[in-house]
Amino acid sequence: MNADKCPVDCKFLECIVAHMPARILVVDQDMTIRYASRAYCDMRDVSLDEIMGTNLEGLFPAALLSEAGLAKAISNTITHQHHTCWSGYRHPTPEHGERIIDIRLDPCTRQDEELVLLTIEDVSERYRQLYERDIIQQISRVMLSIVNLPRLLHAILTAMTAGGAAGLGFNRAILLLVDEEAGMLKAEMAVGPRDAEQAYDIWSQVELQDHPTLDDLLLDESQLPAPDEQPLHDLVEELQFPLEDTDTLPTAAVVEAETRHVTEGRNDPHVDQRLYDLLQTDDFVVAPLLIEGQAIGAVIADNFVTHEAISEADVQLLNTLANHAALAIDRARAYEEIQQRAGQLEEAYEQLAAAQKEKIEAEKLAAVGELTAMVAHEIRNPLATIGGFARSMLRGPDELDRILRNSQIILEEVERLEHILSRLLDFARAPSSGMVLDRIEPLVEYARQVTESLAEQADVEIRVNVEQDLPEVFLDHDQFQQVMINLVRNAVEAMPDGGVLEIGARRTQESVELYVSDTGTGISEEHVDEIFDLFYTTKPSGTGLGLALTQRIVERHGAELRVTSEKGKGTTFVIALPIPAQGNKAAQD
Repeated sequence: MNADKCPVDCKFLECIVAHMPARILVVDQDMTIRYASRAYCDMRDVSLDEIMGTNLEGLFPAALLSEAGLAKAISNTITHQHHTCWSGYRHPTPEHGERIIDIRLDPCTRQDEELVLLTIEDVSERYRQLYERDIIQQISRVMLSIVNLPRLLHAILTAMTAGGAAGLGFNRAILLLVDEEAGMLKAEMAVGPRDAEQAYDIWSQVELQDHPTLDDLLLDESQLPAPDEQPLHDLVEELQFPLEDTDTLPTAAVVEAETRHVTEGRNDPHVDQRLYDLLQTDDFVVAPLLIEGQAIGAVIADNFVTHEAISEADVQLLNTLANHAALAIDRARAYEEIQQRAGQLEEAYEQLAAAQKEKIEAEKLAAVGELTAMVAHEIRNPLATIGGFARSMLRGPDELDRILRNSQIILEEVERLEHILSRLLDFARAPSSGMVLDRIEPLVEYARQVTESLAEQADVEIRVNVEQDLPEVFLDHDQFQQVMINLVRNAVEAMPDGGVLEIGARRTQESVELYVSDTGTGISEEHVDEIFDLFYTTKPSGTGLGLALTQRIVERHGAELRVTSEKGKGTTFVIALPIPAQGNKAAQD
């Protein structure tokens, strides 16, 4: 016997089928009904006796039996003894409109007679739920792709009012948001016709093929008119409710975070009278927009034109969409806040850049002014001296001794001016690019040699103290010779009554230190920070450029210049030159 056959006793089959909750028919090869379950009879509102012996042609439409091929499938099931599943057939009924059914065909036997068992299942609700879930997922995906808040609000309301396969199909939808600062629940936007006449004009013109997909419909920017041009603009302006009115709708739905379905608006004590006067409909839904249990607003939806009753399924679907809409609004608000802060930061940065530019220009002008004043001050005396002695020579051109004496003085003053200008040029010179790995010892020896004669005249003893095996460092040899000359001459001049000048070099953990130390007059604490300022000097014939130039050269080398001094005991200058890493040294080599 074929394993797919089900040999079933007539009485036993009749007993089983009669009490099963599924809608089951057993038919023969002529499609005559031999048995039926109670569930099927109840659905048809007939008794078992009335339906037994009738033909499927009297119960099932020709579209299902002939055109869809159910009759052929029954014949094949008997002939080939295999199972068949007939899924997703749409079948309109007078009682429920279009229904979606699944039919399973299984071969069975009664004694030696070949029969087919039809299990009929109404899957309309399942398909509706799948359809609604798909619609919600599509709408949610589109909403989350929109970060512009007005466009997002319009897309949300469009999804609630679009019909067919594009949305929930309400006639009108209004979106309100909580304004914590004002303590109000305010309408932000509404989508829908102003009245029945406008509704029919709109619905007669709008076709789904204008927007092939749901994305096209919700992302169509042309559908977002200016706020004052929207059909429900006046309604939006009027819909504002204090958050303290917690006993009436729509505020109650927000405060309690609970969806409310109103079916008798004019007689419902929980409906704010102003709300009813504006909506002019008894049947509407208020769904809160919730973020982690906290309501940020609400949507109101109704069918004020068609007056079609709002079902419980419609309410649940609106509530689900409202939850997704709340997430999208919260995201758009966060993006808007970020953009606003970014704009503020950009504006602040531009203002800061402008202020910085003005400051730099002001500092440049101030520096030029200060430099001009200082240069004028420095060259005024030599020029005055030159001018005075030149005029004296003109008054007595025949006095040879006076002319020779005055010429010598003029020459000395010119040399002094040249010295001042040379130092200024040194200070303004561009950074050197001639730094190479070099040893420190030659610099110390050079400093000793150039100072030897000057120190001897000033009764200053020179001591040299250099550690052995010092590492090489990067430096510009010529510029550092200038640094050493500046430091050792300053040291000698700081010891007018003689003393000790020590020039040395030593190694620390990360640097090689050059130092110049004297036992001279020292620098008072309040003036230590000023000695590197341009043109600052305590010497009667000084220019105030030497230490400023020294600091500039040291900084260009990435080194550090430190000074310690005590009034009456002497001063020490230390230059810390960084020891190059092995990789940097290899790269230079």
